[in-house]
Amino acid sequence: MMWNDIIEDGVAFPGTDVLSKEIINQMISQQDAVNCMYVDKTLVGYYILHPNNIGRCSHVANASYVLDKTMREKHLVEHSTKTAKESDFRGMQFNAIAESNKSALHTYKSLGFKEVGMIPQGVRLKDGSYSNMYIVLYLSLL
Repeated sequence: MMWNDIIEDGVAFPGTDVLSKEIINQMISQQDAVNCMYVDKTLVGYYILHPNNIGRCSHVANASYVLDKTMREKHLVEHSTKTAKESDFRGMQFNAIAESNKSALHTYKSLGFKEVGMIPQGVRLKDGSYSNMYIVLYLSLL
């Protein structure tokens, strides 16, 4: 399962435990939006979209992207910003992007996300080393 591939890589998602298919399906069913990307009728990626926080902060979205390792496209992120806008979110915030996840940082910055914070050594990588952790924000939904 692609979600668990990312967990096992140990550089993009904060979780460390692989999830059963049932737990992944349950998590997906609780999202505000889920959109999939197919190539030749084969699932190559998807994203989940939900509020970044609760209550007075629920107007800012958060998303997680799952993409087959062979795919390095920004289409999912672009699509998620459109979906967030259509869902009346006023921004998107990503809280924990490891500095070592250079492709994600590049994609977000190329689409207009702004770095709003950095936590030194905020992410422990699979190999036990630490990476700076970035917080990025997208306000172009207003």
